[in-house]
Amino acid sequence: MSNQSDEIYVITCSDKLVSMGMNRLRTATEGLSELHLSLDWPKATLVPVISEEKAQFNTGETRVVKIRQVKVPALAVVLQSFYGSNGMGHLFCIGSTEFKTVREDRIADRAMFQSRIKASVLPDDLLGQVIIVPGKP
Repeated sequence: MSNQSDEIYVITCSDKLVSMGMNRLRTATEGLSELHLSLDWPKATLVPVISEEKAQFNTGETRVVKIRQVKVPALAVVLQSFYGSNGMGHLFCIGSTEFKTVREDRIADRAMFQSRIKASVLPDDLLGQVIIVPGKP
């Protein structure tokens, strides 16, 4: 017998929540389950992730940075490319403050970036690249 809950929770973090004295918001969600996909590799697209704002970093600091919008079609998978990155740090993920399932079209407008040095990301800086691979059930 399993002690695991059948519910799945989405965790949201944002500067707006911090300004309200909260470090995260935990919300039960529906529609998340195992999904078998057929990926269309010949239609994969390499997409640069570009900063839209200035963000100052301390050594080792990780922050969420506004980026140029990246469209992610329903059922597409987003993978990190390790080529064409930012020399001051590492791109960890892209997304948005609005949760959507993989079955929906999505638009990423935020990226999580960690700096190895004390420096600033500036508007139009390349943070890294992602590979978007279309899929179907």
